[in-house]
Amino acid sequence: MTINQLRLIVPFLLFMISGAGLAQNKIVVFQSDFGLKDGAVSAMKGVAMGVSPDLKLYDLTHEIPAYNIWEASYRLMQTVPYYPKGTVFVSVVDPGVGTERKSVVLKTKTGQFIVTLTMEL
Repeated sequence: MTINQLRLIVPFLLFMISGAGLAQNKIVVFQSDFGLKDGAVSAMKGVAMGVSPDLKLYDLTHEIPAYNIWEASYRLMQTVPYYPKGTVFVSVVDPGVGTERKSVVLKTKTGQFIVTLTMEL
């Protein structure tokens, strides 16, 4: 997911779930394989804050091994159930990051949302 893709998906996602009364907590949790050595994580947070300065931004982790979608899935499985209904998780861990693939939004049975990318088959 590029910064431009994030600029498109975050406002749409927050509008859709806020309009449905599902994301009143305004919590966004980020996960990536970016590491913390450059400004990529900060740029993601800047885009989110540009959408709404009222968002509560948290980090799940940014130390997923590069492109390891299995590790990313495990960390989400380990964490998502402990966040309240309406929490939005943005997971950017993918070998095709920066491509033109579409974002996917999943709503869990317990009411959280996970945003990630489609897989190339």
